Amino acid sequence: MGRKRSRGPYAGRRQGLTGNQLKILGIVAILIDNIGAVVIQGGILHGTDSALYHAVVLTPSGHYWLIAGQVCRYVGRLGFPILAYLTAEEFVRTRDRRQYALRMLLFALLSEVPFDLAVYHTPFYPHYQNMMFTLFAGVLVMAVMESTQNPCLKAGALAAGCALSWVLQFDYNVVGVLFIAAMYWFRHNDIAQLAVGVVLCALESVSYYCVSALAFVPVVLYNGRRGAFQLKYLFYVFYPVHLLALYGIGQYVLKA
Repeated sequence: MGRKRSRGPYAGRRQGLTGNQLKILGIVAILIDNIGAVVIQGGILHGTDSALYHAVVLTPSGHYWLIAGQVCRYVGRLGFPILAYLTAEEFVRTRDRRQYALRMLLFALLSEVPFDLAVYHTPFYPHYQNMMFTLFAGVLVMAVMESTQNPCLKAGALAAGCALSWVLQFDYNVVGVLFIAAMYWFRHNDIAQLAVGVVLCALESVSYYCVSALAFVPVVLYNGRRGAFQLKYLFYVFYPVHLLALYGIGQYVLKA
């Protein structure tokens, strides 16, 4: 992932976080978020049954599980901005934009059943789609923005990407697509990228007291380098696998 300019206060030096380290941070945040949503809120607290949910929450242990679930969801707000930022970074670096987009779409499709099982306890839930579809929409927008100098076409691509995300209800919705496009558009201006990114993160996580904006703490420490290991496919594999694993744990808890 090396490039000519480094980022953040470590510009020009090797210190700071590599792309691999940043990716692992994002993955861990997503994992913690979904532990809170799937295992604690949907499993231990019986979040899919309102009567059971309130009965469990009123118990002493249920109160602590409620807090634990909320903490996990707050920590999880850091995951999407980090991974969406890296999506824009990897788009700029990849040699084959078409292959990159197709790979994103493939894993979005592969992740949909695990996502629906984990979140909605059904293999098919058409009213809300997983996060990788948001990343895919962002890649499509970036591809059009890169291919033309016409500002109207660029704006049209962004509007179409946002509309697609809203109509099909992709996770993180319109703000998610706007965030990816902004990271790409302002990639040569760290200050503008930071300012716009923080505002969009705050909008996305307003119900979580704008916690997502804290994702830029590790982002500004990014040193522009990939790191020692090739973790290109780590997130693609992790996303559907961890959802299936958490679904299994959640079902076990519900039956216990």
